[in-house]
Amino acid sequence: MLYRKAAVVFDLHCDTPFFLEKKKTRHIRPSQLHKQRYVGAVFAHFVYPTSKHPFVDAVRMIASTADYLSKKRTMKPVREYRDIVPHRANIVLGVEGGHIFDDVFGQVEVLYEFGVRVFTITWNNSNRLAHSAMDGDKKGLTKRGREYLRKLSEYSVILDLSHASTRSVLDICEICENRVIASHSCVRSLNPSFVRNIGDRSIKAICDRGGVIGVNFSKHHLGKYGIVDHIDYLCDKYGVECAAIGSDFDGINDPVIRGPGSIAHVEDALSARGYKKSDIKKIFSGNFLRVFRRM
Repeated sequence: MLYRKAAVVFDLHCDTPFFLEKKKTRHIRPSQLHKQRYVGAVFAHFVYPTSKHPFVDAVRMIASTADYLSKKRTMKPVREYRDIVPHRANIVLGVEGGHIFDDVFGQVEVLYEFGVRVFTITWNNSNRLAHSAMDGDKKGLTKRGREYLRKLSEYSVILDLSHASTRSVLDICEICENRVIASHSCVRSLNPSFVRNIGDRSIKAICDRGGVIGVNFSKHHLGKYGIVDHIDYLCDKYGVECAAIGSDFDGINDPVIRGPGSIAHVEDALSARGYKKSDIKKIFSGNFLRVFRRM
């Protein structure tokens, strides 16, 4: 395992590309990540569903991210586990929302060739492949979605089930062969009024498949509980191997910590709850790196 001496973070979901394209920064200053205990992050490329050409817009954004990364010695785009190197911010490319790639499967193939390795199946909207939790929690995969999943099994990608309905998660976990995660989802049982959070049936299905749940840092997602409370719930009920960090930095308006530079506060809180250093390392990066290695 890389980085044995420190509890560094691999953040499962950052919406940073949206700001890179605009040449702006918000919660994350990408070139500083390697100094802020980030071994890496999944950079999610999100295009609003109202876009006339979401796939084209996503490709343009990915090109912008690739250009940025090519000029930064402290950052490295990675397509597989063996690409990861110490002392840099290793960036995995992702796309958020099936509306970006649900027209024809060729869109998935193009994104894969560009280096995308994490595909978030839905956003807050349902699409041609699956239903969103915000749209209908009891509705799942479509016929086209099932066809896509069969084809996706031929590609080394991770399916991200954050935002997906409970039925979609269960359908995907039942039939797909790819690795699965929920990159940025708080626990619904701790904040049940927010259906976008992930329910216990979905958590169990993902964890049974060896996946992980990245806890979101949004106050709205967390509800009256804190980051460590949601991590506690996952670890107590499903095991420490299930929990991860998925801040949703640059995608949320209300993070409970300011940015990556404040991640030490989360480690201190976990230590105060009695978590061993080895367990914190798993939660911060090791659990996702296990998934990524087996992708």
